[in-house]
Amino acid sequence: MDWMSTASGFIVGFGVVSIIALIFWRRGKKNRLFDERYEKVHVKARTVSWITFVGLSYLLAIAVLIIEGWTLASMLLASLYAIGLITYFVAVLIYNRKL
Repeated sequence: MDWMSTASGFIVGFGVVSIIALIFWRRGKKNRLFDERYEKVHVKARTVSWITFVGLSYLLAIAVLIIEGWTLASMLLASLYAIGLITYFVAVLIYNRKL
């Protein structure tokens, strides 16, 4: 019975988020939020954010490995770093084909 409440909560949450995203997208198109300047600013912001995330994750992973050794926390942190790099690699491949 617990799985039914979890599944229904997930479905309702997904529906609410989808409706909010649709409203934001329509309002954004109407107000021209998705023009070239908007895109350029957000691409640069994501780039800075990505560089910061990777740098801090790398430093934090080294610090955790030195202080704690190879524990669950360091494995999770290394997994997060690896997943971030893999998603970046996949995104580069996809956008190189599209552009």
